[in-house]
Amino acid sequence: MEIAREKITIEAFDGRQLSARWWPGSEAAQRSVVFVPAIAAPQEYLHFFAGYLAGRGWGAMTFDYRSVGASRDEAVDSAVTLDDWTNLDLPAAVSEVKRRANPRFLAAIAHSIGGQLLGQSPIRHDVDGALFIAAQRGIPELYKGIGRLRVEYAYAVFPILIRLLGRLPVSSLTLPDACSGRAVRQWVEWGRGGVFTDSGGADVESRFAEYRGPLTAITIADDEYYAPAEAVEALTRMYMNAELRREVVRPRDYGVETIGHFGFFHRRAPRELWVQAEAWLRELETISQRPPK
Repeated sequence: MEIAREKITIEAFDGRQLSARWWPGSEAAQRSVVFVPAIAAPQEYLHFFAGYLAGRGWGAMTFDYRSVGASRDEAVDSAVTLDDWTNLDLPAAVSEVKRRANPRFLAAIAHSIGGQLLGQSPIRHDVDGALFIAAQRGIPELYKGIGRLRVEYAYAVFPILIRLLGRLPVSSLTLPDACSGRAVRQWVEWGRGGVFTDSGGADVESRFAEYRGPLTAITIADDEYYAPAEAVEALTRMYMNAELRREVVRPRDYGVETIGHFGFFHRRAPRELWVQAEAWLRELETISQRPPK
């Protein structure tokens, strides 16, 4: 069953307006998800999978971080940092899901940098389970071959372009869409320095251990450039108190040659893959509702 999405605006604690979409699945009060997207990736790429889940009864929320997609505001975006995404935008999205559905079970589906943001964000105390899709650390030593070269290129070139132009230009050699240059520089610092810090340089890595819910982390076997297995594993180790499950998605197991970093969410993604993903979400729900030991 196809569920019509609602085009909405959500408001962060500081008053910033963010573009979002809400799918009111028939069982949204029982179970809902909030998507935590990749860097510089407008929310539209998540809509096919969100719509699929809504058709299965889930409430589903997607949104654009400030300075990305329909949440851009050129007058103020130059000041945006990853701290804003972590401490303001993510809580706003979670609060909106709770206001609309108040679900018994709320899961975060975090893609790419989304898995890095969740562990630092206040929402680590608010979500009941997490499904990570190709969520990784960006430390160069975790990558090999062309993947390593791409990471080293980004960390060397992106800050120079931002310094010269005031922003990172969108191209096949940079990022898929525009976002704050300060946010990109902070992302570079996380990877190059190997430590998660806030915009003031303070180490925030201890926050990850505060997430104590179930977490299923998915490695895409052919995503060697953006999220190789070693980089995914390195991020999952940050969540030392989570009830952790690791899974590997191999394209040929689902009848396709490639999936890559964004292919999981593509409208032509194998439906068997989405069926499996929902099963993982349902398992997270079951685990989260067990009586505490």
